[in-house]
Amino acid sequence: MKYKIIDNFLPEEVSENIKKDMYSKWFPWYFSEHMTLTSNDSGFFCHAFYYFHKQSSHYFESCVTPIINKLDVKAIIEIRANLMTNKFERYESDWHCDRDYDCKTGIYYVNDSNGYTVLLDNDKEINVPCKQNTMLVFDGDLKHKAVSQTDNERRVVINFNYFD
Repeated sequence: MKYKIIDNFLPEEVSENIKKDMYSKWFPWYFSEHMTLTSNDSGFFCHAFYYFHKQSSHYFESCVTPIINKLDVKAIIEIRANLMTNKFERYESDWHCDRDYDCKTGIYYVNDSNGYTVLLDNDKEINVPCKQNTMLVFDGDLKHKAVSQTDNERRVVINFNYFD
C-alpha cells in the first residue's frame, strides 16, 4: 500500500466531538515558525498529543484514542495536531517525509476546507482534499506537502506517525 483514503472514518458524533474540543477557546495551540525543518515559510500552530515516547496532552483520550483504536496502531511514534490559518492566499509546506524509516503516516481531517494534502507517488501528484472525518494513511517514505485553505479561518488536521 502506498496510500489509502477512508471517508467517514469515525461515527459522526465522535468526529463532531473531536472538532468541538479542538475548536474550543481552551484548546492549547502553540506557534511553530516553520512547517518543515527545511522551509522558510510563515509557520503554523500545533498541539502535541504524543511526543518523546509519552502522552503529552489532556485531550489525548477524547481526540486521539478513537482514531488510534480504528487504525489498530501497534506503537506510536508521534501524534500532533496542525492548524493552518487563512492568509487569504495559498501557501504550502515543502515536500517532506515525516520519518526516514519504515512506518505509517496518517492524516485525520478535523474540518472541511479548500486546503489539501499533496502526495508524490512515482512523480505523480495526488491531491487529497480536506474533508472532515476523512483519514489519509500512507507509507512513511511517501513525500507529501500541506496546502493552505482560502475559504475559512482554519485548516485543522491530526497527524499520526506510527507502526502497524
